[in-house]
Amino acid sequence: MNIEWDPYYELPLPRRELPLTWAFDELAEELGRLRVDVNVKMLGVPDAFPRGGWCIHYEGDVWVVYYAERGRRLRPAVFTSPFDAANYFLWLHIGEMKPAIRSAARFLGMPFTAGMPMTAP
Repeated sequence: MNIEWDPYYELPLPRRELPLTWAFDELAEELGRLRVDVNVKMLGVPDAFPRGGWCIHYEGDVWVVYYAERGRRLRPAVFTSPFDAANYFLWLHIGEMKPAIRSAARFLGMPFTAGMPMTAP
C-alpha cells in the first residue's frame, strides 16, 4: 500500500524498544482471553485468509486491517499506531459477541455502533 502523506502530517517512528510483533502478541493474548475464534498464528501475515478473513499487519509505514478474500483486500483501515490497529481488529471480532464480552471493549474505550456488520464486508 502506497500512501502519499501531506507534509502537514508527522508520522510517529516505530518504538525501537519494542519488537515489531508486540502488538500481535498482546492482541493474541486478548483474543484468547475473550475466547474469540481467530487463528492467532496468522496475525501479521498479509492476505492470510484467501477464502475470507480479517487480516492485520505492518505494511510500509502503517498498520493495516482489512478483510481478505480471493486475492482482494476489502474495507481497509489504515493506522499509524499498532495499538490502534490491534484495538480495531479486536473490536471487529467482539462487536457481535454477548454483552458481557463487549463490556471488555468498553473498558478499553472502544465505542459500538448498533447494526454495523462486523464479520464480513
